[in-house]
Formats: sequence, structure tokens, C-alpha cells
Amino acid sequence: MVPAFWLSLFFATYYFSYGIFLPFWSLWLSSVGAEAGFIGLLLGLGMAVRCAGNLVIMSRIREAAHLLPALRWLALLSLVSFAAFYGWQSSLGLLVLMILVNLFYTALIPVSEATASRLIVQVRLDYGRARLWGSAAFIGANLLVGMLSSSYGPQWVLHTMVLASVLIFGLCLLPMSPAPMDTQRGRRGDSILQTLKRPGLPRFLLITSLLQGSHAFYYGFSALYWQQQGYSTTLIGYLWGLGVLAEICAFLMDKKWLTRFSARQLMLAGGLCALVRWGIMGATTELGWMILAQLLHAGTFCLSHLGAVRFITRELDDRAIIGTQALYAAIPQGLSLALLLVLCGQLFPMLAGQTFWLMGLAVLPVFWLLWSRPGPAAQEA
Repeated sequence: MVPAFWLSLFFATYYFSYGIFLPFWSLWLSSVGAEAGFIGLLLGLGMAVRCAGNLVIMSRIREAAHLLPALRWLALLSLVSFAAFYGWQSSLGLLVLMILVNLFYTALIPVSEATASRLIVQVRLDYGRARLWGSAAFIGANLLVGMLSSSYGPQWVLHTMVLASVLIFGLCLLPMSPAPMDTQRGRRGDSILQTLKRPGLPRFLLITSLLQGSHAFYYGFSALYWQQQGYSTTLIGYLWGLGVLAEICAFLMDKKWLTRFSARQLMLAGGLCALVRWGIMGATTELGWMILAQLLHAGTFCLSHLGAVRFITRELDDRAIIGTQALYAAIPQGLSLALLLVLCGQLFPMLAGQTFWLMGLAVLPVFWLLWSRPGPAAQEA
């Protein structure tokens, strides 16, 4: 199977499952007797395990040839972990299995992104076109599982999660030709620590942590805030779906319209969109403005993410790609979001929607970091 088709299928199946896991898993946990405080503990512990696990697992992958075998093992272990929820629903069982799920299942993201980064260099993969199928599948899962759980009960969250895991594992068993490979055979990639010491890497991680972390209040509390402002859950779902549709359009334009832009330019655009978006959301909940703010998700998330992909694939050599992908998954897409989610949880009762303004303030240092470049190695970071 050619790489572009293989990865499109992988992103579609994985993000279909993630479209079940992200919005509905806490609903399933509640249905089997977990109380709100325990669910919060499980989700918080899961985020910590995700950050540490991504670094540990990715540190074991030092060659491009290891990527597909790693995906296969992680997919198998994820399937076994989710299937085990059928028979182990005690407090201890939920705790152990949530640790395993966040160790194996969420590690599929950085390994697949590292595979894509390798193939962008190796076969000129159109990353945006492959990745957009994941966004489309995410919306499909939201709609399908929402209807199933509403009509037949929350047990369908687990049923569909296991079925999606079967599909992911089955796909991972299919061969890819050409498979990911290093340009210089026998040359091992840098370790995580060696990668972190590269010029410009800490700055890149700080910039992307601020850009991605600024979504914390939106991811964690926007639905609750909008519901308090009188929006129905149906309309809130449409607003979230609109944001993902905007994301799909941006991914679709990547190769044709956006490839000419550097990592620095894309991240600057993402930062500008974030200032406007969080400013709108902090100032008003009028529907017309909310629609505009959701369309800006194409910039705040997608352009920022594409900028990170540009940096990884254009500004780094082969040895640093896998290690940088691991750090990007663990810190900007994991730790920064986790820390800011905790902060937002403390501020929301006092500030409500004005917390969006603080997310805008978090983005301001990005512009100074991007304009004050220390040297050639970090010029595009």
C-alpha cells in the first residue's frame, strides 16, 4: 500500500477512535459507577502518564525502520487494554487500565506523526491531505457515537472504542511500500537528550507550548461556559464541528497554498489568529461572532501545527526528527495543555469566559520569541 493511502487510512481510523475517546470516555466512566472526583483523577493521571509515556516510548525508537513495528505493537496493546474494560470495572481496574490506555493508545499519535514527518522527506508526502481525513473522521465519530449512546446507552462508547481499536490494529498489519527508512542506513537518530540540546529546540518547544497550550480553556471549559450562556448542547456540538471543518479546509490547502510559507510565518499567523479568536470569545457570546471565532480554529490550531511540522521536516536533519516529534507530543501537546487546564479550572469559577483573555495573553510572548531569533539554527523556529 502506498504511504499516502496508508497514512490517510491510519489517521482516519485513529482519529475516529479519538473522536469517541475525547468527548465520551468520561460519560462511559460515569456509567460504570465512577464519581466525578475519581474521573477527574483518572483523566489527570492519564495526562501525566501520556507525557511521560510518549517520551519513554519514543526514546526507544532511534531508526525510521522501527516506526511501523512500533505502531503495530502499540495498536495491539491498545486493543487489549480497551477490551479489558469489559471484565475489570472496579476502581483498581479502571485506574490500572486508564494508565495502560494512556501509555499505549495515546503514544500512537507521536509515532504516526513521526512516520508522516519521515515520509514528507522521503516521498514528498502531502501531509495536509493525509491528515485531513483524521479531522473528518473525528467529526463522524462525534455524530455517530453521540447518536448511539443517546439511543442505546453509554455502553456503546466502549463497544465502538473496541471496534475502532480492531480497525487500527488491522490496518497496522498491512504493509507500506516504500516503508519509512533513514537516508543513511545504519545511522541511529539522536536520543531525546541530544535532540533537546540542539540549537533552537528549546525555543521551538516554548513557542509551540504557548500556541497549543492557549487552547486549554477552549478544550476544557468552552462547552460548559457556552451552556451557562444559554446555548444548547446541540448548538455547541455544531460550533465544535465548525472548528474542525475549518481545520480540514486548512489541511486541504497545505500543499497547494501553504507549502511556500516557512515554519516561522505559519506560527506567526497562528499566533495572530489566536489573539483575535480568544479576544472575540472573551468579549462576546453572540452567535455571529462565535461562528467567526470557530472558523479561526484553522489558524490557531492548524497553522500552528503545520508550522511545527515545517520546522521538524525542513529545519532538522534525519537524526533529530523522531526525537523532536517525541518532545513536541510530550510538551506542547501534553504537558503545557495539562498545566494550563489545571490553571483554567481554578480560574473559571471567578472569571468565567474572561479566562479566554488570559489565553490570549499566553500567546503574546510568541511574537517576541519568533522575531528575536538567536542564530541561523533557529531562524525558522
